[in-house]
Amino acid sequence: MIKEVLVAGNRGTCGGVNMALESVNQVLDIVDRRETVYTNWDIVNNTPIMKNLGDRGLVCVKNDWDKVPDGSILLFSAHGVPPNFHEIARGKNLTVIDATCQLVNRVHSLVKNAVDHGKHVVYVGVKNHPETLGVMGEVDGQDISLVENMADIENLKIPGKSAVVYSQTTLSTAEIRQKILRLKERFPDIWIPSRWDICYAADNRQQAVEKLVKLVDLLIIVGSKHSHNSEELRRIGEMAKMPSFLIDSPLEIDKGWFGENIQKIGLSSGASVLESNTESVLDWFRDKDVLIKYLPQVVSEKSMMFKLPQASINLLKARY
Repeated sequence: MIKEVLVAGNRGTCGGVNMALESVNQVLDIVDRRETVYTNWDIVNNTPIMKNLGDRGLVCVKNDWDKVPDGSILLFSAHGVPPNFHEIARGKNLTVIDATCQLVNRVHSLVKNAVDHGKHVVYVGVKNHPETLGVMGEVDGQDISLVENMADIENLKIPGKSAVVYSQTTLSTAEIRQKILRLKERFPDIWIPSRWDICYAADNRQQAVEKLVKLVDLLIIVGSKHSHNSEELRRIGEMAKMPSFLIDSPLEIDKGWFGENIQKIGLSSGASVLESNTESVLDWFRDKDVLIKYLPQVVSEKSMMFKLPQASINLLKARY
């Protein structure tokens, strides 16, 4: 019964992911398997990408430093790391290529600056997410409070000093708006910066999916289960009361999803998903003669890549 698949115009990789992937690809090309290259965490939260990089020799240690021999090559993931990771790397004499997204680095700097100026930071984020751990590790625990849900806001106690709100870059814009409104109600003097910290790509993809779900009967998001920004896209469909699924490949498609009332499928992809992965899912529908319709972008967006950690890459070249 499926008549067509509508593909969101704003989808796929963001500038930070493009930079991180270009960095790791250059590193693996330079090393060319002459020694093992490590990463503290998944460079980006995408299972197919990490499998491909693993096949090329990248080893992800999930922050287990005992697995990284002294003198090795180590990439820091796009999510960023706390300062003590840099100290550990220096202690182990590692060659570090820092692929932290520049938007994440910006939040690190804002948090440190706020605390240096005597403010208490309220950080809206997901507990134990690598980005959250990296940002919160920048300052003493007494100077920052994590808010994950509305209950956390109700139980929040801010010491007798001015406070400021910053957030994880991959959150839902709609949900953080609700949290900020409640924080302002509870703490009228709290400072809400005019520029929120949500990644431009995460916000654009959310806006595109919000429009997409009004046109379709079922939503498919291409992205990994542990990708927070991809899961946020899937949840938009869920909140619109429609069947919504998060998949890495067409192998995960279940024909049982498509009942007689499912005629139009909406499809988008998270900010750590290559277009080739999205196209492989679309090929599943093409093989069944389903019409594919690409929608225009709801927010004008060019393909971006942030500045590479070129100095570190050049040092690695000199190593050989």
